[in-house]
Amino acid sequence: MKTDLKILDGHLTTYQISQAIDLPIETTKDLLDKKIAITDLDETTQNKLLALEEALYKDD
Repeated sequence: MKTDLKILDGHLTTYQISQAIDLPIETTKDLLDKKIAITDLDETTQNKLLALEEALYKDD
């Protein structure tokens, strides 16, 4: 699993990421604050996060 995602670098708000991947706000905030790692999330959420990354940054 890719763990250095651009969407976690502050380009999107906590709310935007939370809504896009159906993750609670507090969990999303912890993820952005690096209190939890991507690998701490369940596989479905990890896949949603990766799909969002690919959709937003496919040309980078």
